[in-house]
Amino acid sequence: MKKDLDIILSLTAIAGVVILAILWCCRSMSLTAISLDTFIGVMATMIGLLVTFAIGWQVINALDIKSKLAEIEKLKDEINEQRTEINKLVARSKFDSNVNQSYTMHKLDWHHKAFACTLEAIKYGLALDDVYEELDVLLANLKVFAVNSQREHCYQSERDMMIAADEVIRKLPKFALIKDRYIDAIAEYNKFFSPVFPDPKDEKKTDKK
Repeated sequence: MKKDLDIILSLTAIAGVVILAILWCCRSMSLTAISLDTFIGVMATMIGLLVTFAIGWQVINALDIKSKLAEIEKLKDEINEQRTEINKLVARSKFDSNVNQSYTMHKLDWHHKAFACTLEAIKYGLALDDVYEELDVLLANLKVFAVNSQREHCYQSERDMMIAADEVIRKLPKFALIKDRYIDAIAEYNKFFSPVFPDPKDEKKTDKK
């Protein structure tokens, strides 16, 4: 439709210019009895029509732009919704992965690693809306792993993982829901000093040097 209006307005403008040119030529060559007042009147009428068309065209353009902006806003909302869904899927995947890893580390008696993985799982779980029961279990596990970890040393990567996860958890909006039990588990973990050792790979690099 917009292309059709472009053509109509262009043809109207050309027709107006041609009519004015013909009238001017007829008057200049005395082919017809056209007075100056008549010529000025016709020219003013044509200019008025062209201005009216131009204003109308601007209104149509404004409406078209408004429609395009509405479409862009709608598309932006859809993208944001999809991004939110993707973030939830990623959070759910990382939540499940860390939960499974925490149980595996517990079975292997690597309780610091189990504790760190549980913190990671809680971090991602607080971003989800359907894991409240699982969070309850994780908080109980967190305290168990804290107690068991007092009998073993901790690697640097595990400690870094705990510190980073803890900082994020405490800043999350839903932290208030687990605050008391979470702080209790952290206090249990910090009751006894656990020596921190370099990771096995780091030890090998140090030996080579």
